[in-house]
Amino acid sequence: MARSAQAREQAPENSIADRVAALDWGKVATELDAFGCAIVGPLLSAETCAAIAARYDEDGLYRSRVIMGRHGFGRGEYKYFAYPLPDKVAALR
Repeated sequence: MARSAQAREQAPENSIADRVAALDWGKVATELDAFGCAIVGPLLSAETCAAIAARYDEDGLYRSRVIMGRHGFGRGEYKYFAYPLPDKVAALR
């Protein structure tokens, strides 16, 4: 196992709250004012994102589905989670 992979495996993952608290909020505010958006970097691990995405077809997790083309927003769709939210999603809030 590569040393960096081993270090990641052994190091406890910071909580989402810790990662949000560590953001440079001054920079985020400046970018929001200047551009209307800001890039903060990853708040969830790739594994967590993949686990959430893998459950997209589980309709019971969602309260509604929006087909973007019906509203003139292009192609695709998105869904709103039902309550209670998945733990990782709730932690982001």
